[in-house]
Amino acid sequence: MFHSAHTHGRLSAATIIATMALTASFVVAGASTVGALVSTDGTPNKKALVGSWLETVTFPPESGRPPLKSLVSFHDDGTMACSDQGAVTTEPPAVFTSCHGVWTHLEQRTFAYTSLGLISDLSGNLVGYLKVRGVYTVSQSGNEYSGTSFAQILDADGNVLFSVDVTNAGQRIQVELP
Repeated sequence: MFHSAHTHGRLSAATIIATMALTASFVVAGASTVGALVSTDGTPNKKALVGSWLETVTFPPESGRPPLKSLVSFHDDGTMACSDQGAVTTEPPAVFTSCHGVWTHLEQRTFAYTSLGLISDLSGNLVGYLKVRGVYTVSQSGNEYSGTSFAQILDADGNVLFSVDVTNAGQRIQVELP
């Protein structure tokens, strides 16, 4: 469609409408990102974390574990969900569910969260939990966050088996037109 309009030396009505729609969508997307951090009265937006993110979780060097990716969604009602890369492990053999949790605004662009995931053996028996608590700060642009989290592996009775501090860096997932 675009090629034929340019080949004939004039723009068709469909090309003009498509171009205007794309331009409008970029303006709307840009405006929603800019407005993500400051409300109309100039106060910080307590919902700036709302949305879906691709996160990189980095472990301390002494752990010997490479960074992993996680998909995280923070919902308007203060709940959250996430899925981590490598949700099935072979040593020990275990399956981790997606996490579910809650988040809250602390101040300015800073937020705290707590999430919980189930850990099962390969037969589906509950063997423990993954509990993660963290604090994130959303960037001025509203498209990135960074922070730290404290992760704990708990047995089925809630006793701590292992814990680690990690760093987190998130990139907001943006709408991309086909």
